[in-house]
Amino acid sequence: MRTGLALVVLMLLSVVLHAQGPAAGASGTIAGTLDKSDGVSGVFAIDRSSDKKYPGKLDGKTGRFAIAGLPLGNAVDCVIDFRGARLEGVNLKVPRSDYEEEQPLSAEDIKTITETARSVNKFENKVEALVVSGNIQHAAVVLLKLRTEPFYESKPGEMIWRLELWHFERPDETWVKTQDELFTVFYRERLQKSVYDKKSITLDPALGGLKPTKEQPTVNLGRIQLSAVQAGIRVRTNKSVVRSQ
Repeated sequence: MRTGLALVVLMLLSVVLHAQGPAAGASGTIAGTLDKSDGVSGVFAIDRSSDKKYPGKLDGKTGRFAIAGLPLGNAVDCVIDFRGARLEGVNLKVPRSDYEEEQPLSAEDIKTITETARSVNKFENKVEALVVSGNIQHAAVVLLKLRTEPFYESKPGEMIWRLELWHFERPDETWVKTQDELFTVFYRERLQKSVYDKKSITLDPALGGLKPTKEQPTVNLGRIQLSAVQAGIRVRTNKSVVRSQ
């Protein structure tokens, strides 16, 4: 009797594990095609919350790439390294406002958010808002922050640079930094200014906040136009990436 019961239990457990196995091991993929694949040294996805990277595979002849093994439901950014430059995603998505019809940020909103961001950053002597995006109640801001003045134990010609993503909200009439999060750090480096001046980084919102799901495990980016190889830190907001429907 006990043997028969044990067999029934094992059979039921086997059925449950078999049913749960594929779902537990399911993963997502990001796919796309580069307009130029020569000189590309790497394609990967990064989870900004953990800095975990997921390497991709590139077909050098066709320019097609795929980044597999991504956890479902997690937002990641796609990053492409080529010829000493980098094109990488940035997630500028924000929650919808409470209004029935979405209202964009005004020029006054952008000015206020930029001034507020600069006022709370005391260590850096240069703070630039590369882009401010959002709606009348929520905003995402990419901040380029530089400390070019001498600092503790700094060497001649040395500086600190940071690239961060901040979120702001307007619960009433005043824009404030979102309280339930700090900020997302893209880069934080201490280096010689001569090295910084050679960096070529282009952020693209079309490559950011990519989230494979159970319903849509593959995110197809379509054809991707690589950015120009030129010194500077910038945000590309044109429609250079066409996503497949």
